[in-house]
Amino acid sequence: MHETVVDILILLAAALALGMLAERLRLSAILGYLVAGTLVGPNVLGWVNPSDRVDYLAELGASLLLFTIGTDFSVRRLKQLGRRAFAAGVLQVVVTVAAGYAIAAATGLGHGASFALGAVLALSSTAVVARLLIDTRTIDTAHGRNAIGVLLVQDISVVPIVLALSFAGTEGGGGALVDAAVRAALYAGLLVASFVLLVRFVIPRVLGAQAMVRNRDLAIVFALVCAIGSAIGAESAQLPPALGAFVAGVLLGGSPFAAQIRADVAPLHIILLTLFFAAIGLAGDPAWAARNAPLVLATLAIVIVGKALLAAGAMRIVGISGATALAAGAALAQIGEFSFIVAESARDDGFLNEETFRLVVTVTVASLALAPLMVSVAARIAGPFDRRRAAPARAGKAGEGAGHGGGDDRNAVPAIILVGFGPAGQTMLDRMHESMRRRTVVIDSNPAMRERAIARGAMAEIGDAGRREVLEHAGAAEASAIVLSMSDAGAVAHVTALARSIAPNATVVARARYHLVHPELERAGAHMVVDEETLVGARLADEAERAVRLREATGRLGPGLA
Repeated sequence: MHETVVDILILLAAALALGMLAERLRLSAILGYLVAGTLVGPNVLGWVNPSDRVDYLAELGASLLLFTIGTDFSVRRLKQLGRRAFAAGVLQVVVTVAAGYAIAAATGLGHGASFALGAVLALSSTAVVARLLIDTRTIDTAHGRNAIGVLLVQDISVVPIVLALSFAGTEGGGGALVDAAVRAALYAGLLVASFVLLVRFVIPRVLGAQAMVRNRDLAIVFALVCAIGSAIGAESAQLPPALGAFVAGVLLGGSPFAAQIRADVAPLHIILLTLFFAAIGLAGDPAWAARNAPLVLATLAIVIVGKALLAAGAMRIVGISGATALAAGAALAQIGEFSFIVAESARDDGFLNEETFRLVVTVTVASLALAPLMVSVAARIAGPFDRRRAAPARAGKAGEGAGHGGGDDRNAVPAIILVGFGPAGQTMLDRMHESMRRRTVVIDSNPAMRERAIARGAMAEIGDAGRREVLEHAGAAEASAIVLSMSDAGAVAHVTALARSIAPNATVVARARYHLVHPELERAGAHMVVDEETLVGARLADEAERAVRLREATGRLGPGLA
């Protein structure tokens, strides 16, 4: 046990150092985590050797990743991508898997290994590409939106791919395969039925209970019990654990608590996911890569050029313009984090040997290192075409929160984000015109406040606005104004700074309960501070002068002074 803890500490410390270095070099932290695992692994320094306990924690990180993806998945979000982006994503995955299969089969590999390598090749890095598109301010361009659409389809496709590998690895011929499929169908039906009952009857009562509202730690425990319990249930049915976690996430994502659940599990998810990438890096071997440099470079060239052209071709087939398609294809020209889940599953099922797995890890690290260059190339390819179309496209972008409720305009870009729905927030919403209320998203951690906001015609999210994920999920980046009506000065200052980082173009209006905190909120970045003590003083002066004028004019005391 002691040795395992030391191994985990070394992996996380190395991942921290190399992740920070990667970010400093404007590369993805994921690349740093992979290199960290290789550096401290058995093939370089030898400080950490693969172990069952480390592998279990890494697999739990992968399950939580799919759980988080599941909570953000919805039919509405797929519709918001547009038919062409969705069709391009499906076509890209199918065509790339087929091409990868053909190339691998031509080298003499078996059907299972060829399919696994095709699937690995088909998946790009959502985390890396999304971050790079944001950093280069191209995420709202035509090629950026299409790249994100294809990435979402790729993320969803991980589940059927892993499931197919699991079935293909079933021993015993066709009869065993049919038994496995029937068992999987029965398990899936039982799991879905159980979670439908939970989402409709249990979760609203549990997460809406006062204990949960007062103590957010209980919601974290509840979410983890659902994610891990589903993963264990899937493993018991001889299915990939990540599949169970994904199903749990999808069904919990249909509840109004989805945004807060994602935010609550994010810290643990980040730690386990970091461990997952570092554990994958343990298979890296620089000496092996040097000895097999021609194979590595040829495979890397096939990945970069082949993926870019196949993705661009898929987009052209569905009608996306040439410059946009080629630019989006260039942005997708790398192997992503979900490929490791597929590769691990294929290795566990006996399709990939250690040599092939080592090649996958080496080429993935190299392709991720080249991702910033490819995203920069994508921006140059799209050029003026994307800039001309970015503004009108942004106007049609929908708020993606599954937790929004109320109003026919729930898919419109929110004009106002109102944080806190106590008496001040309720008064503000009541004073607004109905059309503006329908374009307002209220964020409050109390489920009862969500119902009140919806009853008044607004949209609403349950969550802690002090978490970046909750503000982003509510659509803060697209809002014109973010209003903070909470009374806690520390919370207002924290959310103000967070809102400015997420939505630099939005006007942040902050409430100051005491005049003393006014400068603090301005330093935090608030554009306007509503100072309660100043307002009260002004109102007191108005009422006092009105009373004096009334007394001098009529000789009578004013209302309330008798």
